[in-house]
Amino acid sequence: MKLFIREIVIWPEDIKFQPRKLPFDPGAVSVVTGWSGTGKSSIVNIIDYVLGSGTCSIAVGAIRNAVSWFGLTIETDNGLTRIARPKPAARQVSEDIWIQDIDAVGQPLPTRPHANSNVARLKLLLDLRSGLSNLALDPEREQGFGGRASFRDLAAFNLLPQHIVANPHTLFFKADSSHHRETLRHVLPLAMGVVTNDDLIRAHRLKLLRDEHRKLETELRTRRNALDNWSANARGSFFRAQELSLLPPGDPPGDLLGLLNVLKEVVAAGGQSVAAPGRVSVAVNRLDEIRRQEEALDKKINAERRRLRKLRSLSRSVVDYNDVLAEQSASVKGVGWFKSHVAGKSCVLCGSDTDMAKYALEELNEPIAELESLSTGATTARPMVDRDLIAVQTTLLQAEKDLLMLQRTRREFEVVVDNERGQSQSLENIYRFIGSTEQALRMLGDIQGDEGLEARLDKLRREIREIERQGNEEDRRKRAQEVHGRISSYIVRFIQHLGIKGADGHPVLDERELNLRFDHEGSKGSDYLWEIGSGENWMAYHLAALLALHGIFLARGQNNPVPTFLVIDQPSQVYFPSDTFEQIVTGEHVPGDAKGSPEADRRRKRRLSDLESTQKIFSSLARAHKSFESRLQIIVLDHADRHAWGEIEGIKEVENWRGAADFLIPAEWIPDDSDLERPEEID
Repeated sequence: MKLFIREIVIWPEDIKFQPRKLPFDPGAVSVVTGWSGTGKSSIVNIIDYVLGSGTCSIAVGAIRNAVSWFGLTIETDNGLTRIARPKPAARQVSEDIWIQDIDAVGQPLPTRPHANSNVARLKLLLDLRSGLSNLALDPEREQGFGGRASFRDLAAFNLLPQHIVANPHTLFFKADSSHHRETLRHVLPLAMGVVTNDDLIRAHRLKLLRDEHRKLETELRTRRNALDNWSANARGSFFRAQELSLLPPGDPPGDLLGLLNVLKEVVAAGGQSVAAPGRVSVAVNRLDEIRRQEEALDKKINAERRRLRKLRSLSRSVVDYNDVLAEQSASVKGVGWFKSHVAGKSCVLCGSDTDMAKYALEELNEPIAELESLSTGATTARPMVDRDLIAVQTTLLQAEKDLLMLQRTRREFEVVVDNERGQSQSLENIYRFIGSTEQALRMLGDIQGDEGLEARLDKLRREIREIERQGNEEDRRKRAQEVHGRISSYIVRFIQHLGIKGADGHPVLDERELNLRFDHEGSKGSDYLWEIGSGENWMAYHLAALLALHGIFLARGQNNPVPTFLVIDQPSQVYFPSDTFEQIVTGEHVPGDAKGSPEADRRRKRRLSDLESTQKIFSSLARAHKSFESRLQIIVLDHADRHAWGEIEGIKEVENWRGAADFLIPAEWIPDDSDLERPEEID
C-alpha cells in the first residue's frame, strides 16, 4: 500500500495564527534535527494519532495547550488526501475526523477543520486501500486476537519511537503490550505474504465445509439410527402387509434390499389387496415360531452370562495367583548368589569343611524351576482369559440385540393377531400402514439416493480434499522459508555496512517471540536479542530487521498491505545521550571531563568514533532508501545534525530546531503570560 507522509499540519488553538506545516520529501531520507524538548518525538505520536490510534500519546502540556487539531497530508495511489483529528478533550480521545477531498487538496488550509467523518470510517477507508481481507485471520476465532487484520495493526512496521529503537526486549511498535503482541503474531505472516488473502478465503471456506460436513454426519447418524430401528422391524412390516392382504402368503426375502423392494411395491400399489386366505392361522403359527426363537435366545443369553461371570472370576483368580507366585519368586532370588559363595570346601555359615550346603542347594533346583514355569504360565494365561472375556461380551451383546428385535416383532404380531381375531381389516389400518412404510422408505432415499445425505457428504469430502490440496502446507512452509532467508540475508548485509561486529550466530526473525534470534551451528542452541551486545547492537538490529521487512513488503507489489513509510526516532541515542552531540562535533568541553587529562582525551577519541558510527547510520539508511528506489519513505528524528551525514547523497534536512528557529510549536502560539518561554519539554 503506497502511503507517504507529505506533510504534518497542526492548527493552533488561537485562530488568529496560521496552521503550522512540516513538509517531508519521500524522494530522500528526511531528517528533522534539533535540541531536546523541541517536539521531534511528538511527530511519531501525531502520525499514529491522526491515522486512527485508539489512544493519544502526544505529550500533555505545551503541545496540547497550544494546538486544536492535528493533521497529515498523505499520498496514496489515489492521490493526495488531508486527514485531521481534534486533540483529546480532558484526556478523552476524539472520534471525529476531517477528510478533505482529493480534488480539494490544492485549496488553502481552512482556519480550523470541521469533522465530516469519524475514526471508524477512516479505518474502513484505509483498510480498503491496504487490500486487507475482511476475513478473520483465524476462522476458529472470529473475535479477539484471531479477528480480521486492520490497517492499525500494521503501524508496528511503520513507527520506531525512541523507547523501541534500541529496546532489546521488543522489536516492534506497541508489541510491548500483550494485546498488540498477540495480534501481531497473527498479522505478521499475512504482512510478509506467507499467508495470503487467498489462503484466508480457503481457510474460511474449509471451515464452512467442515462445519457443514459435521452437521450432515450428525443428521445422517440420527437418521441411520432411526432407519436401523425400522429395518429391525422390516420383517414385521412384511408380515403386517400380509395380514392386511397387501402381500400373498410366503416367507420374506432373505436380504434387506430385497425386503425393501417388496415394501416399495406395496406402497406403490396404494393399498391394493391380494387374495390371502387363512391369514389368522398363518399369523398365529408365525407368532408361535417367534416365541420359540425368543425362548432359545433367552436361554443362550443366560448361558453366556453364566460363562461371563465364571471368566471374570477366573481372571481375578489368575491375578491373585500371579501375585502369590511373584511373592514366592522374590523369596528365592538370593539362591544364585548363595550358590556362587559355597563353591569352596568351607561352609560360609559355620566355616566347617562340608558339602552339605551344596547338596541342600541342589535339592532346591527342581522346585525353583517349577516355580519359574508356573510364573510363566500364569503370565501368559491372563491375556488368554481377557480374549475370552471380550469374545463372550461380544456374543452376549449381539444375542441381546437379536432378542430385542424379536420382542418388537412379537409385540406387533400379538396386536395384529388380536385385532384380526376380533374384527376384519379396515381401510384405516391399511392407509396407516402405507403411510408409515412410505415415510420410512422416503427417509432411506434421503440417505442413499442420488441427492441423499451420503451423496452430499461424499461431495463435501471431495471439495474439502480439493481445498486442502490448493492450500498445500508444504508450499506455505517453503514460502516462509524463502521469506525468512531473505530477511536474514538482508540483516547480515546491513550490519556489515554499519561496521558493527554484531552478534554471533545466524539472525532469524522469530515470529513467536516477535524478536530476533541468533542460531548457532551444531547443537549450541540460540540466543535472543536481549541476550547479546549493547545498545549499539540493539539499535542496529532494529533498523536492519525493519528495513528487511519493508524489502519483503515492497517485493509484493500491489499485494503489499503495509504503508510505505518508516519513522525512526533518535537512532543516535546509543552514541550521544541528550545534547552532547553539539559539544562533540564543535569540540566544546563536556561537563565532567577534566581539560587536558589523559582520560578526557580517551573519551574524546571514543566520542569521535561514535560520530563516525552515527554517520554510518545515515549512510546505511540512504543506501537502503536508494536500493528501494524511493518506494519506502524514511523519516529520521534525531539530535544529530548535518555533521552526521555531511555530503551523503540522499539525505535531506527538512527542519533544524535550534537557536532562534521555531520548533514544532511556533513561539508566537505560546501566550506571553505562559510559564514556558520556549517549549523545552515537548518531547
